[in-house]
Amino acid sequence: MFNKLLLCIITILFLYSSIFAIYFALIVAMSMKKNREKSNYNSENKNIIVIIYSHNNENTAVNLLEQLNKQDYPKGNYQVHIILDNCTDDSSNKLEFVGGAKLWRLTDEVPFGKDKAVSWLLENLLSFKKVDAYVFLNANRMVKTNFLSCVNKAIQNHPVVVGSTEIFLEDAQYKEKVFSLVNDYNMNIMKLGRAKLNLAVPIDSDITVIRHEVLEKVKCIDFKDANSELKYSFLLTSLNYPPIFVPEVKTYVSSMDYEIKRPDFSFKMSLFKHCFNLKLFTNLSFMEFLFSLFKPNPIILIAILTIVYAYSCNYIFFLDFPWSIFLAVFLTVTFAISIYKTNLYTKQLLYLVSCPFYTLWDVISKTKPINKLIKITAKKKKPIIEKTTVPVSVTNGRSVFTCYMDLISEDGFKKAIFRYKNKKQETTQSYVRMCDAVKDITNLLEMHGFRMKICQSCAYFSPKIDGTNNMVKGYCNKQALEQEYNGMNLPETLLWNTCEYFIPEEVNKVINISNYIKNK
Repeated sequence: MFNKLLLCIITILFLYSSIFAIYFALIVAMSMKKNREKSNYNSENKNIIVIIYSHNNENTAVNLLEQLNKQDYPKGNYQVHIILDNCTDDSSNKLEFVGGAKLWRLTDEVPFGKDKAVSWLLENLLSFKKVDAYVFLNANRMVKTNFLSCVNKAIQNHPVVVGSTEIFLEDAQYKEKVFSLVNDYNMNIMKLGRAKLNLAVPIDSDITVIRHEVLEKVKCIDFKDANSELKYSFLLTSLNYPPIFVPEVKTYVSSMDYEIKRPDFSFKMSLFKHCFNLKLFTNLSFMEFLFSLFKPNPIILIAILTIVYAYSCNYIFFLDFPWSIFLAVFLTVTFAISIYKTNLYTKQLLYLVSCPFYTLWDVISKTKPINKLIKITAKKKKPIIEKTTVPVSVTNGRSVFTCYMDLISEDGFKKAIFRYKNKKQETTQSYVRMCDAVKDITNLLEMHGFRMKICQSCAYFSPKIDGTNNMVKGYCNKQALEQEYNGMNLPETLLWNTCEYFIPEEVNKVINISNYIKNK
């Protein structure tokens, strides 16, 4: 029994290594392919808004603004907006002295954080009609004079662009040197190869460009942390807006200011579990992006193949020829070619090779004592579940029923359960945003001849851009559409609320609403 189990494990490891060895070789080959200039490039200067998030980045924010003021891009085609999130330094005064940017000062007892602050500003800016793209930058970055020209060129072909980051080493410790080299290797090989295959990469909120029409459709950003950025990348890819790496959209940062962002492995597992059964799994780009979550380090692959070879020398394996050695040699040569392309010298290579082991040591060093480690890992991790129940009104065209809807968040993924007496209807899949889960329930009920009379399905409703709340808030436009709007803020509502003025969302024009009310 044990031998069969061991054989099964070794076989899985061999197949896993074989697939990713070929995958890695393809990425390396594509990274070495020369770029071809596209003849259909449109030289029109797009209207760009640059959004910079700053929290006590006095010196770097001033330098960045000065660099943006010196762009070789037409002044009339870009604006710079800087969020000063509860800054206690002299950022505001220095930036005002430099000029050339709209400053948004957030003053509260605690900082908003990038996600909430940028969501708030974006809500105000999305009403601008003549905007083609938004550039999201962190205030610790530096750019060259052709930065916006490169952005303008990149958005001609890609709706979502992830820029590159070059790290300057300043008084760097071992850790900073290791991850700086890993960053360079990933950009020059992995991300570049994926870009030439037009494959998605996780967004980096410190340097990301999103076209206006994408944000109009998605209606949110999610820049809270590395986990949120990865989840947001999957949302964009599922909507056929895959984030594409463009190395020409380049920023620079000091190693003292650079923040290492890595999604948790447990979060990746949870993401895979919730996305695997999506109908969007038929989307090849989405499917590849999903499986790329588990791409191993080539050094780890070589180690696995060595174990497989050792097993095949002592036990019966389904392959007579030592294919594991062939694959290990093939992988080693491919890795050597990728190293040659990145022009690493011996000491840098040692730093790069040591990264997987350093990462492992970093994880172990932060754990509790070894004698408690087994007990901790033996305990099954309970999913983080949040649940809220809300009343909703449902009609069949003759009568109105009061029902209930459970809004459930499990490990950050959303689903909804509709309940009426002893009957239940659950969403067909898990979603990144709660608004999408509620929409799924609405569509399922309509298939059975029922309509939920909630704000999300009402013609008066428009969503509020709020990346931190899963788009559960919105505005009631009844006063504005009936020309009663007097300049005051539109009343806010939650998407599952309802009222006596409900009108189906398909009646979405003022004249249609007027006719609907008259004929009702």
